[in-house]
This record gives sequence, C-alpha cells and structure tokens, in this order.
Amino acid sequence: MTMKKIVRSVGVLAAAAGLVALSNPAYAAGDVYKGTGWRILSDRGIQSLSPDPYVIHLVKPKASETKLTAAQTKTAESQLRAQLKKTAAQLTAVTGTKFTLASGYHQEQNACSTAERHVITVGLKYRPFMPGNKPGYSQAHPCSASGNKSAWGGWIWVDSEYWKPGDYAIGPARVSNMMSHEIGHAIGLDHANADGPDADKTVDPFECVSNSSKDTPVMCSPNGGHGRAKGGSEDRVKKYAGQYTKWDIAGLKALKANFSR
Repeated sequence: MTMKKIVRSVGVLAAAAGLVALSNPAYAAGDVYKGTGWRILSDRGIQSLSPDPYVIHLVKPKASETKLTAAQTKTAESQLRAQLKKTAAQLTAVTGTKFTLASGYHQEQNACSTAERHVITVGLKYRPFMPGNKPGYSQAHPCSASGNKSAWGGWIWVDSEYWKPGDYAIGPARVSNMMSHEIGHAIGLDHANADGPDADKTVDPFECVSNSSKDTPVMCSPNGGHGRAKGGSEDRVKKYAGQYTKWDIAGLKALKANFSR
C-alpha cells in the first residue's frame, strides 16, 4: 500500500498551513470531516483511523542536533515519555484503537514512502520547522494510506528549545499540550481554529471555540487545551495538561467511525 506525504507545521508560538499541496481525495459517502471545535485532515489525505494498533516511539537524540546538555536531554525525554504514555492511553480509551508507547528507541523516519505502518516516531531537534528553522515551532509529518485514506503513521520533531533557558523554554503543562497536539495531527486531526464572535472573516491564533472554564480544543493553534483561552486558570492548565477536550474527542470518534462506513 502506498502513502501520501502530508506536512503539518505546528508550534507553541504559531501555526502554519500544510506545506505540501495534495489533490483532494474523494470523500466517502456518509463520512464526517468537521464539527464544532474539530476538523479532520481530509483535504490532506487522511479521512479515518484504522482499528489496527499504532505504536509511538522515541528517536534517540543527537546532541549535535538538539543543542541540549545531557541533563536537559534526560529531562526532555522523561517529560515526553510521561505525556506520550498518557496520550496513548486516552486515545485507546476514546477510539477503541490500541495505542502504545514503546520502550527504547526507533530509527528516524523521514519519508512516507519508507515509513512503517502505524508507527509514529517522536524526536528532538533544535528548531525543526522547515522551511525556515523558525524558533519555537515543532512539526508533525503525518502519512496517509492511499488505499483507504486512513492514518498511516509518520513522524514528529519537537523543538528542543523548550528545554533550553531563554525565550522559548516552556513549562511541563505546555509541553504536555504540545505533545498531544502533535500526535493529534499524526493520526488525522487538523487545527480547530475558526472565525469567532468578531466575525472579521479572519481566523486568528487561539481563535477557537471555548467554554465557561476557558477550555479550547487541544488542536487549537497554537496549542490549546483546558484553561487555555484568554483569562483561563493556570491551575486548570496544569490539572488537565495534555488531555484531549470534548471537542477533540468528538473529532477522534469521527475519525474512527469514518473507517467503518
């Protein structure tokens, strides 16, 4: 089965449109691709989530590519593994498709034509956003199965700057939201932003549906989550760090339902 490459450029500071233009796939009758607070990457080749298991792996970091000290690398890997384990558990519970975090390391994936089926790799690089190596951006590269247009797998590069002192260092709660956000892209969720109450016909950063608790979808760009709307509680951000919201969950369930239609 062949795959198409999709590039989603996502960071904690901003969000960019896909960098690789793909032809619109034919939509299956009855499939659902968007709803309040969620959207599927249907225009980039992913329409559904397979019931077969997916495995998440870390890529062994290289100091020359991360610019992190040994201690910083250890902290980064610890935080990533902890959140990826939680993300995998929530995805399994929500979708019924099994997601697991593997121990050890996996070789780097860098092309959909050679990416392993249902394998998602997560690695650290200093300013991995391409083109431009922009500071503060992480980047997800989802792949789709051309036969049934389900999520194939892919790879994610996380900006190592998050663990370096300076302008783009971020706390553990925001690392958690970032990681779930990127995994969401890898399995077929798009940004959830939409023109809001201002009705200015422009979709702005953080312009997403929210509730009285100031939650926004984790897939809101740049990186939403519980308590992430303007005026939200930092305690709520920390309490629910990395957990998909009700809007993200609706999108995940739609991805899975699309596979069986």
